[in-house]
Order: sequence, then C-alpha cells, then structure tokens
Amino acid sequence: MFNELLKRDALNTRDAIFTKIELPENDIVVPFICRKCGSCCMTYIPRIPTEDLITIAKDLKFSSEGLISLYSNIYLKRLCGKTEPCLFLDNRRLCMIYGHPLRPDVCRLYPFSFGGTDADCDAYLEHKRVVEILLADEKSFEIYDASFCPNRNVRLISDSKWPQIHSKLKRLNVTGDMIRAFMILNGASKF
Repeated sequence: MFNELLKRDALNTRDAIFTKIELPENDIVVPFICRKCGSCCMTYIPRIPTEDLITIAKDLKFSSEGLISLYSNIYLKRLCGKTEPCLFLDNRRLCMIYGHPLRPDVCRLYPFSFGGTDADCDAYLEHKRVVEILLADEKSFEIYDASFCPNRNVRLISDSKWPQIHSKLKRLNVTGDMIRAFMILNGASKF
C-alpha cells in the first residue's frame, strides 16, 4: 500500500518530502511536514527563470514587468548580503506560490535542498529529532532524503516493532500531525 502511495506521490506531485532510513530488516520513512511558518522564505530567495516569472505574474494577476523588476532588485540585494525576504512571502508568513506548479524545486525540497541548517524552522527541528531517535540504536543503515532517494519502494515495519517506535515518538513529544503521517507512510496497521 505505501509503495503505491509513494509511487503515486512521485508521479503526481513533487511535494513528498521525507527521509528514508534503510535498515537491514525494514525501511522507515520520516515525513517532513511543513508548517508554512515562512522562516525559510526569510533566509532564502530561489533563482527563478524569467519565463517562469512571467507565467507566475499572469497567474497571480501581477504585471510581468513589475514582478521581474521587483524580483531582480530583491535577488541582487540578497546577493550583496542584505536581508530581504522572498518576494512571494505574503505577510511574512505564507508563500503566494506554495501550490503553484512553477514553485522552484529548491523550495519544494526545503530543508533538504538548503542543507538542513535553518535552525529557525521548527518543523525541520522536529523532523531531525525523529530521525536521530530512530537511528540512535542502529548500527547499520543507509539514509536518503527526498532530494535523492534512488529506491522509493519500502520494506514495511513488522507489527512487533511498532510499540517500540511509537514509544520513541511519544517520548519526543512530536506533533500529532507528525505521528499520524509517520504511521500512515510506514503502513502501521493500528494507530
């Protein structure tokens, strides 16, 4: 079931953000759940081709020339080291192109595309804590994130391992959204 969900996500969207841990007996998929806090947009401005800006401007009902000029000015300021939020950050919180098909891949794959160094992103810190606790007792594993995962098939966790994993997640005090998504993505039979 999960393998089909991942295949469907891989084929229909580019928004499946996760870390996949390949263990000797099974795999574990840890979802990244964006809280849309805007902290990434305060620290990074993606490179967007002019033709994409023209399409985005039309879709947002903005002037193409005005959007290109604004983007160029903000992008140059960031290159010169000035702190400027992304021009698509609305009210310093929501991305105006979050669901747009031309949203840059670097944004779609955040925080994995950004090196995972943005300590202001609570969702990333939660994701990182979950990965760390799941790897704490493991001696042999391979780890991949959504930016490069050569094999999206998953060997599901056995029912006998779920109580231990669920206990680890509860100790971390992670959000209910994280626990639900984690259990669904990993094929938990009960939750």
